[in-house]
This record gives sequence, structure tokens and C-alpha cells, in this order.
Amino acid sequence: MNDRERILAAIRGEVPDRIPWVPRLEFWYRARLRRGNMPAGLGGLSLPEVIARLGVGHYASVPDFTEREEETDMADHGLGIFNHPVLSYRVVLEDAERRVTRRGRETVTEYRTPVGLVRTAQVFTEEMLDGGASIPWTSEHGIRQPADFDTLAHIFSHLRVEPRAGAWERRRRLVGDRGIAVAYVIGTACPVHHIMKELMPVEQFFLAQHDYPEKIDRLAEAMEPYYAAMKRIAAETDAEVLLLGGNYDDSITHPKWFETYIFPALRDYAATLHSQGKNLMTHTDGENRRLIPLYLRAGFDIADSLCPAPMTRLTLEEIRAAFADRITIWGGIPSVLLCPDSVGESDFRLWVDRLIERYGKASRFVLGVSDMVTADASWDRLLYITEKIGS
Repeated sequence: MNDRERILAAIRGEVPDRIPWVPRLEFWYRARLRRGNMPAGLGGLSLPEVIARLGVGHYASVPDFTEREEETDMADHGLGIFNHPVLSYRVVLEDAERRVTRRGRETVTEYRTPVGLVRTAQVFTEEMLDGGASIPWTSEHGIRQPADFDTLAHIFSHLRVEPRAGAWERRRRLVGDRGIAVAYVIGTACPVHHIMKELMPVEQFFLAQHDYPEKIDRLAEAMEPYYAAMKRIAAETDAEVLLLGGNYDDSITHPKWFETYIFPALRDYAATLHSQGKNLMTHTDGENRRLIPLYLRAGFDIADSLCPAPMTRLTLEEIRAAFADRITIWGGIPSVLLCPDSVGESDFRLWVDRLIERYGKASRFVLGVSDMVTADASWDRLLYITEKIGS
């Protein structure tokens, strides 16, 4: 079997010839290029060539947001709006004048509308760039005062979402049989989740939900057509797997809140995709213990970037048992395991050996590194996992 066949078999609940091994390498690759410490023999290779040299699957779920077609492609990221060459849609702002100013590594974007002005600011720090980061830190959120809710409602209710012809198909050709090209919808599951994650600091969001919930509700209502269009256009591709939402944590997106806002969005989109023979992936990279019952009820198919102990409270065995052969794990290796300064060599090998012995031929499991292979990960340890799987 090739990597694509292994991944699809695992998602369908079949047992592939061996566990698919698909680490997310882009952060590691960018960081090593920047630092000039690429392992011997890899200098000058592109990321797809490094993937081939390592002998692993090509991770193509969450996009590499450093890719651009135009300079302004990510200018609206401060509003949680993505224009990216691998997305199946393009977002066009209407009835809003946008002005982008760059000051060193900081990008300031102002939006002038008939009902007011909002601005965002985002910055890359040296530490972020050294770590291979692809998305800047938001230093100034779009919502800072109650009037900003109305301005943003105007922006979101006047934007246009149109198909980006051939974008997913180009991604599919690039990945080939080394993996599956996931159709990425957006990293937030629904408008209220979007407001919490992208438009204001999380602590301010919860205060706002208490003090003026009607403003959050009106903004979310104005954003609904935007979400509906993105989901519809992505579902019209030939992608077998689509990704909606992520970055859940049972202390922030706590169960009651998750059930009210995120659960219906995942449940409804999963049902839509299942009626078309497609699968829903969502990015579950936080603390999941209290959310798993809701995951099972929502009916999504793949838990992307799932991270076990010691980086979260649940062991891999506990997660597998809780998922009850209904949700495919994509991940499973905590990123610290690959870093020699964090975990000794003998402990690393023992952990990997036990994992492969137990899950080397299992369904509902795509082996990856959660959340990604970090800058300090050892190339030799990546090779060891590859060799162990193939032995």
C-alpha cells in the first residue's frame, strides 16, 4: 500500500499493511533553514524532497500559511479571514476600505466602513521565526470596544466568498500518493468560536458574553453566511476529508460552552459530509478529557493533531479506548518525545517501540507528531520511527 491508501484505510476502520506515518514537518523545516542547521545531506532540498528522503507521508491538512500568491493574501488574518493558495475559496471584502501598513515585522490593517473603523495589528517575533511559526501573534485585536461589534458585523455581512478554481486539485497533485490533500475550511468551528479565538482576547470574550451577549449574537448571526459559503464550497471539491475547527481545550472551550456552540456546527457538517461520502476532520490539540463524550456525539471522523500524555492528561491508551473505534486518531506522538533535551534516548526508544508493537497494524490510527515536529526535534529520532515502522 502507498501512504494515501494506508491513510484512507485507517479512516475507514480497515487495517492497513502498516500504520501510516505522517508527521507535520513544515515548522521544523522552516526553523532549520533559518538557523542554518539542516541535517547533513538535506541541504538544498525542498520540503517535499525532505519528506521523501525521510520516507514518510506528506502532511497536507492544516495549510502552510507562509505560502502566498499575493502580498496581501494574509492581510486579513487579524479578522480570522484567510486567503491562501490551497484553500478552495477566496474572500473578497466589499463596502469596506482596507489599508495595510507594515512596520518592520508588524502588520497593521485598518478597515473603514460606513458604520465605523476597526484595526488589527500582528507581529512576528524573533523567537517565533526561530521556531518556524507561520502565523503571527495578534498584538491588537479587532474588537476593543462595544462599537467594534457593529463595524465587524458590517464587514462580515458584506464580504463575498467565491470558489478558487483548481486550488484543491493543485494540492492533490503536489501530495500525490504520499498522503491525502485535506480540504481546509477554517480553523474555527462556528462564528462564536471565531469571535472568541480571532477577534478578541479570550478573557475579554467571556466578559463580553456576560456583559453584552446580544452584541456577540448579532455579530455571529452576520457571520453565518460567510461560514455557510466556505463549508459549501469546500464540500464541492473531490476531497475525501475536510477540516473544520480546532484548538479546543476542556478548560476554555469547556463542555457546556462546547455543547452550545461548537458541537452543533461539527455535528451538522459531519452529517452533510457523510451524505456525500466524505469525512470530517477537526483539530483536537488541547486537553480533551471532558470533551470526548461530545466528540463522539458530534460524529466527526478524525481527531487531528491529538496529543497524549505527558503533554496532556490522557494517555494514548485511554484515548483509544474512549474513541471506541469510532474516531480516527491523527497524531499520537507528543512533540517533546523527539527533543533530546526533553526526553532521553532510551526513554524515547522504549516509548516508540511499545507504540509500534501495540499499534503498528491497527485501524483508526494515523501516526503523527502533535502539534507538529518542532525546531529542536532530532532527525535521527524521526528516522528511528520510520525504520521501526518498516521493520
